Amino acid sequence: MNIREKLEKDVLPFVERPARYIGGEINAAVRPDVEVSLLLSYPDLYEVGMSHHGLHILYDIVNRLSWAGAERTYAVWKDMEAALRRQRIPLFSLESFRPAAEFDIWGFSLQVELTYTNILTMLDLAGLPLAAGDRPWPGFPLILGGGAGAFNPEPLADFFDLFLIGDGEEAIVEILAAYREIGAEKKEDLLAALVSRVPGLYAPSLYRVEYDESGLFRRILPIDPQAPARIEKRVLRELDSSRIERPLIPVTQIVHDRAVVEIMRGCKRGCRFCQAGWVGRPVREKSGEVIIRQVENLAEEGGFEEVSLLSLSAGDYREIERMLEELSPRLAERKVSLSLPSLNVASVNERILRELRRLRRSGITMAPEAATPRLQRVIKKFVDADYLWEISGKIKELGWRLIKLYFMIGLPTETEDDVTAITEVINRISRWGGNLNVTISNFVPKAATPFQWSPMEEAGSVIRKKGILRRLVPSRRVRLKFHPVELSRIEGILARGDRLLGSVLRAAWEEGCRFDGWKECFDEDKWARAFQRAEIPMDRYLAFPYDYHDALPWDHIGTGVAKETLIREARRAFGEKKDK
Repeated sequence: MNIREKLEKDVLPFVERPARYIGGEINAAVRPDVEVSLLLSYPDLYEVGMSHHGLHILYDIVNRLSWAGAERTYAVWKDMEAALRRQRIPLFSLESFRPAAEFDIWGFSLQVELTYTNILTMLDLAGLPLAAGDRPWPGFPLILGGGAGAFNPEPLADFFDLFLIGDGEEAIVEILAAYREIGAEKKEDLLAALVSRVPGLYAPSLYRVEYDESGLFRRILPIDPQAPARIEKRVLRELDSSRIERPLIPVTQIVHDRAVVEIMRGCKRGCRFCQAGWVGRPVREKSGEVIIRQVENLAEEGGFEEVSLLSLSAGDYREIERMLEELSPRLAERKVSLSLPSLNVASVNERILRELRRLRRSGITMAPEAATPRLQRVIKKFVDADYLWEISGKIKELGWRLIKLYFMIGLPTETEDDVTAITEVINRISRWGGNLNVTISNFVPKAATPFQWSPMEEAGSVIRKKGILRRLVPSRRVRLKFHPVELSRIEGILARGDRLLGSVLRAAWEEGCRFDGWKECFDEDKWARAFQRAEIPMDRYLAFPYDYHDALPWDHIGTGVAKETLIREARRAFGEKKDK
């Protein structure tokens, strides 16, 4: 009995949402005879992973090649994990139900730190040893990581063979081609040859990590002559070439059930907390003609009811108003809605809103983040409260019934007065006449940003600030949603940690941590026990700021932005002089 038959008989009738595990999507590629096979994964449930645009792009690119093919697998829910273990069924691909361990390369998209324990579950379900050093080659697939998390890969270094730094559209083809051509007998020789031939690749096993007498990180040095001392990120210069020709159509409802066309990569704003903006530089835009062609293709071929124009701040795209004028009537004829999921408040104007009005109305989302001019100067994100109120009036006038606002607490230098100012803005906007949803997230310092040296605010202080918001915002008019501070603390540790955290991740997984980004699944006690088992104090990564001159665990990763530039931005944020 093959895997598919056994699943249909002994597993799928007894698990929640079996459609997550059946494959069969329109435009899915089943290509068993290719020379090089790639398994692509997003380490969360199907409905989350299928909403990630980057994985769809790589899937489409690889499956256009005559000699290589890509399939997919995602994390499985707890009932499915138990069933697979009970029935001794390995983790499999959705296209051919082939065991994950049989692929040549297994690539993971690293977007959210709180998915990292899911990666260990997936490796284990596939029958792979967790530690990269325990997986000889040939015999096991190479484990490759990419995405935002690769800009500090060290917490995952024990488990991965390779990381791709930066854009993947061109690099993934180069990696697969090099893998096909390199004649190596041992894994270390293969890895050394790959990093020497493909810029942007980092193989942790080819480097050693040094610590000082007190156990603090000092530096990372290559131990193989072919390994570069610094790994510079890949940059796709021609964004017009990034496209999806054959969109995957999900077989069940997913989190963002819509077609996506990326219109711009990078961001000109320079918000000091935003990793995506800094590592995404330089700013690149698609041409308007290419965008229109891609939107129409997805609307026609994919049958989607909504098309989203993706960027960090869609309103900053130079031709956004012309795009909306061109696309609005064409999509309206097909009864397809158009959304701009990321609007910087400063870029919103009446003309943009009037064009969006011609299509089916969903909510308008804006992210002021901070409410006082002082704190806005610190984070370098300026949103005038009067302009926000004026735009809210226009939104109501043009027929929308929902506004979504995003704020952040725990930002560097933030005071309770700054938090009180958030409540004043919320209460003012709540009188606009429609529904108001407000999400409050916690500041998490990220690598490769001007705030990478800043500590996270103590949990008790953040909880007190949440209390101010709850007390001063009327729940009858506003839907207020908070991100749990316990989750943010683990995210912060993994975002700025070093290679020692590999032992913590393994211990947390052994304690039973799964789906840590899901509030109902997160278990703070299990994580506390994991740190105790690894003999690593949590405050080592949370409570103290790095010094500007400290060696950082991600210094060997080149983002295209000099460390001196980030230091200068940080000093400007805090009003510091150049030298103390």
